[in-house]
Amino acid sequence: MGNNPRVDEPYDLSPDHTVMLGVDFQQGFGDGAWEHTPDAPAAVANFREAAASWRGAGGRVIMCREIYYPSDYSGPDGEPIEDVVANHPLMSGRNNAEFYPGLVEPGDLVMRKTGFSAVAAGNLLEILAEHGWDTVVMGGLTTPICVGTTSDDLSMAGLKVVILEDACASQPLDGFSAQDAHAFALARFRYQFGQTMTTKEFSEFADGLSADSR
Repeated sequence: MGNNPRVDEPYDLSPDHTVMLGVDFQQGFGDGAWEHTPDAPAAVANFREAAASWRGAGGRVIMCREIYYPSDYSGPDGEPIEDVVANHPLMSGRNNAEFYPGLVEPGDLVMRKTGFSAVAAGNLLEILAEHGWDTVVMGGLTTPICVGTTSDDLSMAGLKVVILEDACASQPLDGFSAQDAHAFALARFRYQFGQTMTTKEFSEFADGLSADSR
């Protein structure tokens, strides 16, 4: 590998083979929330804006979240384990597990995952194959964990991946600020796995598609 980062021509983001993906835009990830993610409100707002432009250009959106149900934690008697159901932070019915308001629109695909990566712990690859999508433009919470594992897995499966760098955010990590953890996760991704854009750049691209179609 040496010291040479991955360099590609900008990806073709035509809506006929490209989809937007929102990963874990859930209320448990926020400023002072269950998982303290101080820049989450800005990331949510940016993704909301970019997704609106993308839908306006005829593009589709997948909204993914990590959520659990009592039946996921059955005891030896086959009944849900009460203590787990009562205390799991991402159990169905808890605000932590719910999407931020105004993100999911009619026509969006909503999928579930049961771990960090929507590939390893969900059926994202099957959804993409079913619709003929080979390119993913994504944002989510948090940058180094669920966004990072999902984008890595997509790239290693042969998909082209773009992360909207200001439509995701990190928690602080082991002495590193949330902002530094976010910046390093993006730098690592750009080095080997894919490309990044700002939401402004992507929205302007999508808005141009809409104008061309009129």
